[in-house]
Amino acid sequence: MSLDVYQRLLALSRARAVPAASRAHRHLSPRPWLLTGYHLAGEPSAPVAIRYGSFRDSPKLLTVAEPRDRALRFAALGGLARDLATYLSRYTVTEPVVRATGNGRELDVDQCCVDAPQLVVPNEATAHWVGLLGQYLRTLDDPVLAAAGAHLGWIASRRHLPGSNVLLTATDLLTAHWRTGQLPTEDGHLGRLLAWIEPPAGVDAWQAARDAEAMPPAGPASDPSWDQVVLRPALERAKQQGDVRRLKLAAAEVLDGAWRDTWAAIDLVRMLPPGEHVAKRWESDRWSWTRHRERVLAGTVSFSARLSDVPAYRFLHELETRTAALDRQMALDDPLVMARYLATGEAVAGVVIKRDPEHTVVNSGGRSVLRPLLWVRTGSAFDRPAGTELWWGKVGMAVRGSTDDTVELMVTSGAVTRPKLGLLPDADAEVVLAPFGPQQYFPDNLPDELPWPTRSSRPKPAPEPELDDDLDTDLAIAARQSGTATDPDIAPGRVPGPRAVPDPAREPRGAQ
Repeated sequence: MSLDVYQRLLALSRARAVPAASRAHRHLSPRPWLLTGYHLAGEPSAPVAIRYGSFRDSPKLLTVAEPRDRALRFAALGGLARDLATYLSRYTVTEPVVRATGNGRELDVDQCCVDAPQLVVPNEATAHWVGLLGQYLRTLDDPVLAAAGAHLGWIASRRHLPGSNVLLTATDLLTAHWRTGQLPTEDGHLGRLLAWIEPPAGVDAWQAARDAEAMPPAGPASDPSWDQVVLRPALERAKQQGDVRRLKLAAAEVLDGAWRDTWAAIDLVRMLPPGEHVAKRWESDRWSWTRHRERVLAGTVSFSARLSDVPAYRFLHELETRTAALDRQMALDDPLVMARYLATGEAVAGVVIKRDPEHTVVNSGGRSVLRPLLWVRTGSAFDRPAGTELWWGKVGMAVRGSTDDTVELMVTSGAVTRPKLGLLPDADAEVVLAPFGPQQYFPDNLPDELPWPTRSSRPKPAPEPELDDDLDTDLAIAARQSGTATDPDIAPGRVPGPRAVPDPAREPRGAQ
C-alpha cells in the first residue's frame, strides 16, 4: 500500500484531512492577485461577472449586463485590463545578477526583476479560463486589452510547468499539502476540500463536504438552476430596464464564497514553513517574467498554438525534467514527503553502526583507490539489489549487500579522497539515504534523431494548450548564473537534452 492510499484511509477513519506535507511547497506572494468569475454557459469569451483584486476586504466586481454585446463586454474587460496593468506595474524593478561559470569565473551581469506577479484562482477550470481570456483579448485592436491578453497568456502558460508558481489554483495548494478521505476527483471542489481540512465545530467532514457541495460552484461555469432562476431574470431586467443592481447583487452573492475560500486556502498554506527549494523555483518564474516583460515592451511577444520538431522536443523534455526535479526537491525539503520513498523502499533510514574509512579497491587501471564502507542498521529488510545507488547529501553510495536489518554500502563519490572523509556520517548517526543525487549538468545538444511524438510528419494536435514562446528556454534559467549549464535541480541526470543556454544576443526573443 502506498503512503498516499494509507493517508486517504486514515483521513477517512478520522473524518478529517491529514497532512501530506510539513513544509509549504508553493511560493505565496505577499500580495497575490485573486480572480474568480462566471461566464455564460458554453461561451467562455462572454463573462457574466468577475471578482478580482489583491486586497481581501476590498475586491472589485465586474459585471456585464449583456455578455453577448461586444461593446459592453469590451468596456467591462477594459476596466479589468487597466487594473491588471496597475498590479503588474509593481513588478518592474530589476536588480543586477552576476552570471558566472561553474568554477566561479564571472561572465556578465544581467538584469532580473526583483519579484514577479502571482495570480491565484479557485480551481483548475478557472485557470484554464484565464488562458482563454488571454487568447481572446490579445487578438483585439485595443492596445490596453491586447496587452492584458498578452500578460494573461503568459500567466496561463506557466501553469503547464511543474514547479512554477505564477498561476496557482487553490485546489492544488490544498491537495499538495493535505490528503482527504474522498476521491481525487472530488478534491477538485474547493468547498469540499476546505470542509475536510477545517470542518465546522461539531460537524464531521462528510456532512461538511455535503453542505459545501450544496453551495454555489466556484466557477467559471455556473449552476444550471442558478442560471435559470437568478441569472436569466437579472440579465433580462438589465437589458430591458437598464437596471444592473439585481445582477450585481446576484453576482456578489455567488462569488463571495469562492473569494473567501480562495483566501482561506492561502491562509492554510501560509501557516506552514516554506521548503528550502521554493525560493529557487520562484527565481525561475522571476527570470521568465523578466523576459516576457522585455518582449512586451519590444512589441515582439508571441504565442504558439502548436509546437513541432525541436521546440516540441524541448518542451516535452522540460516537462519531464521539471516533474522529476519537483519530486526531488519536495522530498529533500520535507520529511513527510520523503516518507513516501521510505514506504516504497526507494529510500532507507537507519543508524550507522560501523564505518571503514580506509577501505580501498583496485580500479580498472590497476590503481588502489579509496572507497570507504558503511554499515547501516535499518530495522527492517531492504530488498533493493546490489549496485543500487543511494545518496546522503553529496556522498554517493552503492549497495553491496543487505541482511534482515543491516545494509552494507560502499562510498562511490563525494568522500573518496582523504580530505573529503569528513563528509561521511559519524558512527551512531541517524541517516536517510535517498535516490536523489547532487546537482548535475547535461550537454548542450540534441539527440541525433528526435523522438517520434515531436516529429512534424505526425498529425498536428489540437491547439490546446497554448504556450508562451519562452517555455522551451526555461531550462536555461540557472544557466544565466552558470554560463554554460542548466539548472541541475531542473535537469537531474546526465541525459541528452535541449539547448541549455540561450544566446544573449537573441534576447528578448520574438516569434519563432
